[in-house]
Amino acid sequence: MTSISITEYETRLYWQGERGAVLTSDQAPPVPIGPPMNGVVDTTQGGWAPEALLLGAVEGRALQAFLDDAWEAGVRVLFYQSTAMARLVSGGPEHAPCFTDLIVRPHVAVASPSEAERARQLFAALPMRCFPSSMLHLTPRIEAVVEVWAAHRSSLADGDGRASPDADDFAPAPGG
Repeated sequence: MTSISITEYETRLYWQGERGAVLTSDQAPPVPIGPPMNGVVDTTQGGWAPEALLLGAVEGRALQAFLDDAWEAGVRVLFYQSTAMARLVSGGPEHAPCFTDLIVRPHVAVASPSEAERARQLFAALPMRCFPSSMLHLTPRIEAVVEVWAAHRSSLADGDGRASPDADDFAPAPGG
């Protein structure tokens, strides 16, 4: 018998005048939505373009899917950060804008060469089953950088058997 899981997401969008809005959800803080698809970016308003939110959703889903797969495969992830890029093509009022490229570039560190190989295999399988390709028929390319960080391996283990980074061995997070 096949098991199917259904998850519902609900958001609310409140228009704030002109091109601005606030996106809300019961599960998350409000997010200001700003510039339109016309390419005019007003960084003084602090809002997120809907297109950037979609890109961020893809990048976040790639992280979550990879971490789930890594946990199941016994890959100990020591470090993960990524960048993402999408290219939006607009053909004028008679053609709907569309994304032609969507690239997620994870940079991952693991503890051993065998885990690095498994991580590369996980990333290779990720695009066809990861959002948005599974929902929007847009397949992101995954261009991962996977490193082996074996130094201090025995001193990095925490209570659940996963490696936890030593703050002196890692670059600080942006803004931190």
